[in-house]
Amino acid sequence: MIRATLRDSLIYGFASLLSKGLAIFLLPIYTRVLSVRDYGAYDLLLTLGALANLIVAMEVSQGLARHWVDLKSPTDRSRLASTALWFTVCMYFAFLIFGLSFSELLSDFLFSSQEFLPSLRFGLVFIAVNGVYYLFLNQFRWELRSGSYAVASLAYALGVLILSLLFCFVLDMGLEGVMLGQMLAALLASCFSWYLLRHSFGWFFDFSLLRKMLIFSAPLVPAGLATFVSLYMNRVALHHFSTLDELGLFGVASRLAGVMGIMMLGVQSALMPLVYQHYNEPTTPEKVAKLFGWFVALAWFVCLFLILGAKWILTLFATSEYSRAAGLVAYLAPALLLSQMYIFAPGIGIRKKTYIQLLLTMFAAGTSLLANQLLVPEWGGTGAAVATLLSALVFFVSWVCVSQRLYPIPYAWRAVGGLTVGFCVCAGLGLWLDTDVGSIWVSAAAKLMLVVFFLALVFLLGLVSAAELRSVRFWITQRFGRPG
Repeated sequence: MIRATLRDSLIYGFASLLSKGLAIFLLPIYTRVLSVRDYGAYDLLLTLGALANLIVAMEVSQGLARHWVDLKSPTDRSRLASTALWFTVCMYFAFLIFGLSFSELLSDFLFSSQEFLPSLRFGLVFIAVNGVYYLFLNQFRWELRSGSYAVASLAYALGVLILSLLFCFVLDMGLEGVMLGQMLAALLASCFSWYLLRHSFGWFFDFSLLRKMLIFSAPLVPAGLATFVSLYMNRVALHHFSTLDELGLFGVASRLAGVMGIMMLGVQSALMPLVYQHYNEPTTPEKVAKLFGWFVALAWFVCLFLILGAKWILTLFATSEYSRAAGLVAYLAPALLLSQMYIFAPGIGIRKKTYIQLLLTMFAAGTSLLANQLLVPEWGGTGAAVATLLSALVFFVSWVCVSQRLYPIPYAWRAVGGLTVGFCVCAGLGLWLDTDVGSIWVSAAAKLMLVVFFLALVFLLGLVSAAELRSVRFWITQRFGRPG
């Protein structure tokens, strides 16, 4: 299972870097054609899309995933997948009709004006098409077709990049061009994915199968809403207590911190299907614990590297008006990581206790509401970032505590805790260097020393050994061929 997880994590991670990483790759384009205010409006549209993806299709894809492994017949699996697909298409079509019919009212609600109405309409179509595209991507995961997943993600990434250059730079359409490009790219990628999955779907619709999937996934909808509150209430609070400009800075920082989400998506795409298939094997908990230790070491290293380099990355990728977003990355990157690390505690999903997920996400959502209410009016974007981190921490800790009772995993908590403390110290010193050290060369040398110290701590705590690194290197060499 470890080898399969490592293999698929590399493929899914690469695919995620292409699709989700576009938010970072496109920063040099978007920050040069969009003002900070325009970027704030763009971030609100993405927030609306995140909300729609959680509730419109009622998380039916998760129900499909859970029942997929229980079916062995290709015909039964095709009937299950087809039912999920046509339900998703119908729900997003209804969402689109409703949204376009009341788009003017929605524009007043979101932006307090009709200034961004055309962009909103393009955005609604993008949200609907993108929802179907995500179902196709998830289907590749359930079928363990990581290669097809990567190809479909590459098609979407190339589409967004080419169309963004066309509409933003050549045609100078601003925010309308951004949304139009993403809409067309999602449509083309959906058609391509449909072709790759043409043998997985048919003209079937089974209400009994839909009922089974929704029984599993329906509790995830309010849980998803609670997750939305935990992760996106910061935008709502900033929009209410501050301005679109402040929201634009927060959005840029979130895009940069999204590197951690890309890491998690690759591991999540590979790990969850394999855990569902092998959880009854007695060695699975130890393997999950080992993967968790390796992941924590790598994730905190990438997170630290991102925090230490945020100021320089934004200087390179964005214009000067976005430079204030660098300080927010130190809170948002760990928050995004913690909010997704629950996948290494699979007990709730294995035991099908989805109602517990609802309770835990509601608890984290309450933390987010309270923290944003208290911190955003006083600290603005920094308060929103701190509130996001607090909510993610509460969610992760409570999730692990409950999951351990349902499916115990022998984590190396002492080593993980020691490395986490080391990460916090190094990140805090990095923030101090950005504010109190004048010379860029002195700052760079000091940050390099912090990175070296952190890497030494990884080995001293025993999360990763030299023998394990040699083993992984040998496996990668055997899997992908020897260099030169």
